[in-house]
Amino acid sequence: MNKLIIFLAMSLPLVAQSAWIDSTGKQIPDTESMRSVGSFGAQVVLTPDERQFRQTWNSTKGTPKLISTDVVRLGSSVSAVILFHGCAPSEKGNCDVVSEFILESPDGVATPAGGGAVWSFAPMQSGVIQLGQASMTIEFDKTDPVGNYNVIANVKDKVSGRVLTVIGKLKVAK
Repeated sequence: MNKLIIFLAMSLPLVAQSAWIDSTGKQIPDTESMRSVGSFGAQVVLTPDERQFRQTWNSTKGTPKLISTDVVRLGSSVSAVILFHGCAPSEKGNCDVVSEFILESPDGVATPAGGGAVWSFAPMQSGVIQLGQASMTIEFDKTDPVGNYNVIANVKDKVSGRVLTVIGKLKVAK
């Protein structure tokens, strides 16, 4: 978890034209949770408190200290949010980025978990990462199996046609 926070802190102000880069300008290889194709990039981040995550993102100048997680206990919830960069504007000047979320349980069963608009406004400045609007929150109760889950986000830039599948790993514990 701390590695993700450090990574986000290092990468928030910088985005390459065709990939994610670190604070020194070095390209960061794609991972399951962070991918890019061309100038379009997406990352899924799991957080125990979406409201606080968004508040911190929107109110912090410089590099925000964002809280993420990869473990949730039965009786608690977790939210998946999308960070992205490089969406293509339509002829009218706005992006049209959407996401579909899927929750994959420990036994491999994939369940649709909602979706919606990630971004439908003008693209951000080059070199800026944006927190998307779409998110997924799921609460785990005592009837849910403990184990390793995948939170899958299929993120599509409908203008450019680029699609990225990013996966957040989550352990559900007692």
